[in-house]
Amino acid sequence: MNVKWCAVFVTSCTLTAHAWGQVPEDALRLSVPNVPVGGRATGMGSAYTGIANDFTAIYWNPAGLGQMEKGEVSFGMGYQKVSNTSTFFGNDNLYSLGSTSVNTAGVTVPVPVRRGSFVLAFGFNRGANFANPLSFNGFNPSSSFIQTSAPDGSLYGSDLSNNWAYQLYLANLDTVAGRFISPIKNRVQQSGTVTEGGGINDWSAAGAIEVAKNLFAGVTLTYYAGTYTYDRSYLENDVNGIYNTFPYDFSKLTYDDYIHDDITGFGAKFGILYRVPDFLRIGVTVKTPTAYHVNETFGTRASSYFDNGDVYPVAAPYQEEFVNEFDVTTPWVFSGGVSLTLYWLVLSGDIDFTDWTTMEFTNAPQNVLDNNSTIRETFRSTVSYRLGAEFDLFGTGLRLRAGAGINPSPYASDPAPIPGDFFQSDFNHRFATAGLGIPLGASAMLDLAYQASWWKNYRYNYSDPSARVDESITQDAVIGTFTFRF
Repeated sequence: MNVKWCAVFVTSCTLTAHAWGQVPEDALRLSVPNVPVGGRATGMGSAYTGIANDFTAIYWNPAGLGQMEKGEVSFGMGYQKVSNTSTFFGNDNLYSLGSTSVNTAGVTVPVPVRRGSFVLAFGFNRGANFANPLSFNGFNPSSSFIQTSAPDGSLYGSDLSNNWAYQLYLANLDTVAGRFISPIKNRVQQSGTVTEGGGINDWSAAGAIEVAKNLFAGVTLTYYAGTYTYDRSYLENDVNGIYNTFPYDFSKLTYDDYIHDDITGFGAKFGILYRVPDFLRIGVTVKTPTAYHVNETFGTRASSYFDNGDVYPVAAPYQEEFVNEFDVTTPWVFSGGVSLTLYWLVLSGDIDFTDWTTMEFTNAPQNVLDNNSTIRETFRSTVSYRLGAEFDLFGTGLRLRAGAGINPSPYASDPAPIPGDFFQSDFNHRFATAGLGIPLGASAMLDLAYQASWWKNYRYNYSDPSARVDESITQDAVIGTFTFRF
């Protein structure tokens, strides 16, 4: 029996390569680019596959580079703020997190040819930003996190060295029946904060040629590098003094877990673009699956506190740390876009098709590979829509822009977007944009854009349904891009 005042059962804790840190959402996180790229493109609702006539074509449609008759240097920065209002047992908590990063940097160089065009581009884009905050607080009458480690009355195994509830004296043993004694089951206050951070940087080289008059083809090759961090601080305490009988005179539990990923990958995008000069452009792209390799460190730290002043472990918090590595393959993405120029007005529209069921873990332990069947059952195919407009203010060169789009939720159980109700908040990501293009002489341009996004989400603190936290998320992004053509 493990009782609070006497550690009869003592084992050594060895660090092994566990894989409980990997879930289907790890693959989804790496598959979703979520940073607006380029001030002009962002201002037009990212409906840029059928325009793509500046450096950011390296990201949107490499074939568009073939339209560029002059060289270009581009540099941009962006600010993103994510605000998350959580609801947990009737309590609302707001938590916000902001980040600033270089958004775009690169150069485009036309190469002299006898006929048509040949254009090269090299540079950097910020493809994904993982910043995501959460704060929650509420009284849970139905369950306790402790029961996930040592369920009351369940059989226990021969090795309890990694059972944190037992090691923290929150559960004892019935050695006759071979079962846990774990009376702390519910009626506890639960609170916590979650901070996610990091992102993916895209380092790309691209080229485009004019294969026939006004028909361009291009390819972008991209090396991806980045990090992902996850830190959760969780607190569970007996605010009503329900558990006051020794040895279960429980006061509180602190449980912190963390993840750090180092991420590298490689992928490609192929594109074609056809134009009727000064009137119509049609673009199509195919983004190949990206093969990511992830080196991961993850672990936990925990302590228990009791009414009589005892704290366990005595010397330092209970701690586990594990390392793992695995590969993730993202889906194919097929995109199409069209733009129409009518005097001073440009209209554009894009669609993307993605089959999220094709995400896959490889080169990983079997319990990670088991997520692949869950991915096929959990996710679905989606079609995203984006629309944009740009108005050259009566030929002055000052350009006003606006756009909007919907990225449907990849989860099969979530409802599809409802036509005609764009501003509702559900599990589908919706966004609206506005932008301004300011000419700086004959060769330079400053493009500014703002994007507002909103959607709902939910997550579980642990496996019990009562541990669900509902989230209402908004994201504000400001992009500024300076371009100089030579």
